[in-house]
Amino acid sequence: MPEKPQASNGLTLIELLVVMAIVALLAALIFPVFLRARAAARRASCINNLRQLGLALSMYREDNQEMPPHLSSLYPTYLSDPRPFLCPDDPEAGQRGGDDYMEGNRYLPSGVSYTYLPNWKYALELGWWHRRPCYGEGKWQDATPVAMCHWHWAAGRKWRTNLDAPTWGVDPKGWVLVLAAGGSVHKVRAEFPAAAFSPACYR
Repeated sequence: MPEKPQASNGLTLIELLVVMAIVALLAALIFPVFLRARAAARRASCINNLRQLGLALSMYREDNQEMPPHLSSLYPTYLSDPRPFLCPDDPEAGQRGGDDYMEGNRYLPSGVSYTYLPNWKYALELGWWHRRPCYGEGKWQDATPVAMCHWHWAAGRKWRTNLDAPTWGVDPKGWVLVLAAGGSVHKVRAEFPAAAFSPACYR
């Protein structure tokens, strides 16, 4: 009596293709979720940085009765760790030649990612703050914008400074994180006209 052929334990080509298709489909579904989770984690880290800067600013103002000349003036007396000055989405990690608007590593070698609004020319023209050195209390007191982060919509491209930009950034599209003088952190649409700003715009 002839022997029966033994069944193969391997996958057929069709079964292998089906498995590969399922794996590719799962990857396509999971990968965007993973990217969004990473982006959310970076935003949470940035918000925490801004809150630490806000606390340090409040202590500086209480001690000196004025705003610091630069954000990096808070280091090391009011903020001993330089890491909160850097947004995790900043592609250059603060390593750019800067000015009083976006200081980069001009004053702090480890770099600063955030924009200091008392030194933003357009914000001064709009009357959000007085001229240096004291800057005053701010147009909306504790709700007045004092610093902001563009990198969550501008990540992947080098920042192009424009001191006269009528919005919250150059080629803006997305959300800007804004630190208010009282220490709270809010979102504002980057393309929203700065001239029309009030604390009611905070999200």
